[in-house]
Amino acid sequence: LSLIRELLRSGNIDVDYLRRYTNAPWLVIRNPGAANDGLFFRDADGHPQVLNRENGLAVPHQTKNVSAAMHGQVSLEGGGVAVPAFMIITETYMDEAFAPEAVSPKVGISAARIRQFAADLAEAAFASEVVIDQPWTDWKGERHENMIGRPVAMHAMRGISAHSNGFQTCRALHVLQLMLGSIEAPGGWRFK
Repeated sequence: LSLIRELLRSGNIDVDYLRRYTNAPWLVIRNPGAANDGLFFRDADGHPQVLNRENGLAVPHQTKNVSAAMHGQVSLEGGGVAVPAFMIITETYMDEAFAPEAVSPKVGISAARIRQFAADLAEAAFASEVVIDQPWTDWKGERHENMIGRPVAMHAMRGISAHSNGFQTCRALHVLQLMLGSIEAPGGWRFK
C-alpha cells in the first residue's frame, strides 16, 4: 500500500487505463447516515455513473467517447453527493499511515528502498512501455490504433492467498497492478 501511495504522489499511474477499464471513475454516494451511503450511483436502468470531464454531468460509464473525471462531485436529488471511487482511493492511500517511514518498521524494508521500488515499478511500466501497432476495439466499441502494454507482471497464488490475511494482500497487489495499468495488458499479466 505504501508503493501505491508513492506512485500516486509521484503521478506515476495510468489514469487513462483506470478511466477506461476499471470502476475507479464510478461515482460513489456520500450521504452519511442514509441507506445509500457508500453505494455506486446508478441511473434508472442500473448503469453505474461517471462524471463527464467536459460538462460535469453524470453519465453511464458505458457511454462511448466520454472521458470520465477522476475527481469532482455531483449533488444528488435525494441528498448527499457522489464522487469518483478514485477520489476515495486517493484519500485513503495518501494517509500518512501508508508513508514509507510509517510502513518501514512493519515490513522490515527501509523507507528509501520502498521509494526506490516504487520508482523502479514506474520506470518499467512507463519508460519501457510496450506498444503493439494493432488496431482493436474495446468493450465500449471504441477503436484504438495500438495496444499499450506495461512490462510489470506480478504473481499471487497459493502462497499469499492461503495465508489468513491473504485476501487483503492479494487485493493490495492487484490495486497496485491496476494503478500501473498492467492487468490484461501486454507484458503485464501472467496466465498459466
